[in-house]
Amino acid sequence: MLLTVALAGCGGSSSKATTSTSATSTTLPSSVPKPNLAKIVPANYVVKKIQYAKLSNQTTPDAVVVSKGPATGDLDLHPAELQVVAWDPLAKRWNVIYDAQKDREFQEQYGTSNSNEYVTSPPDLTASPAPILDRTADGDVNQIAFVRFGSSKSSDLVFTTTQSYGGSGVPGNLVVIGFDGGEAHLGYLWFGDEGASFKVVGSGARQTLAASAQFWTPVDAHCCRVRAYSFVIGEDAEHTITSLRDDRPWLGLFVKAQQEERADSPLDVVNVVDGSPAASLFQVGDVITKIVGAKVSKDQGLLGSALVDQLALEKAGSSVTFRIERGGATKTVTVKLGSYVDSSAQSAEPPNDLSVMAI
Repeated sequence: MLLTVALAGCGGSSSKATTSTSATSTTLPSSVPKPNLAKIVPANYVVKKIQYAKLSNQTTPDAVVVSKGPATGDLDLHPAELQVVAWDPLAKRWNVIYDAQKDREFQEQYGTSNSNEYVTSPPDLTASPAPILDRTADGDVNQIAFVRFGSSKSSDLVFTTTQSYGGSGVPGNLVVIGFDGGEAHLGYLWFGDEGASFKVVGSGARQTLAASAQFWTPVDAHCCRVRAYSFVIGEDAEHTITSLRDDRPWLGLFVKAQQEERADSPLDVVNVVDGSPAASLFQVGDVITKIVGAKVSKDQGLLGSALVDQLALEKAGSSVTFRIERGGATKTVTVKLGSYVDSSAQSAEPPNDLSVMAI
């Protein structure tokens, strides 16, 4: 096994590959031996970084080990690995208590505020379980931090990843792992193309993450995301780590382009979501023909109506005026936009039609 330790940043091609830690990171006491990396990391992986932090309520800090694998497959991809090991004072040995290559959770590429694409899952498309870091892909661990979100007595581990499978697109995760009781549990999982980056906000307890990622709408080609968006991750009143704020706009309509391939197509309103900003202002059968004073995206990789991207360029909380046709008459409607984290957005159920879009 080839093992080296590099205490500079992790390797990889991601432009967001910066590492940050909070003041809770620390070093081992002199009475505890360093982890035997040859018995911890997978065979032939090169250790890129080791950091110590009190995660599992043990007296001895836990070790977070990031490593990089040898070339694998026809494309010579280099998988990444992240493990957390804890010192057992009775057995006097280090034990792996978290392994990102073995952590299989549902990656939600579609739907909810935990992804960078749509408000709700398209019908008949379900997520499939995949490891947070896949040993068949080229991977990187880009950021690591130790964060106190509030109710936990110890810090949680936060890290981001990006992975390439040799084709177009580089999906990534933003992951929060807690270690209450000495066992790892998933606190939060974001998934999306190009990954996400974050900054830790605050000190002591009640810290949050100010995160950012890229945003695609259903009409955007893979080449051309509509914009970057920002969101805040923290602990809510029920002590759940979640997206507290998200600047992507939510109107509360399900719409269908009259001419699906045309950028100038009007949008037919096929459903209005109860409790949404649109609920008291729009009706089924309305036709949206224009956003007054619409912003224009510099990326024009549209697969459908430009109205969808024009709305996405707005931010949650802003007021937008729409020109609509209703019952043969033309009128304008002004709406204060909600956010992807609104309860009406999270609970909205799309019709069983893939050509219908949530906005």
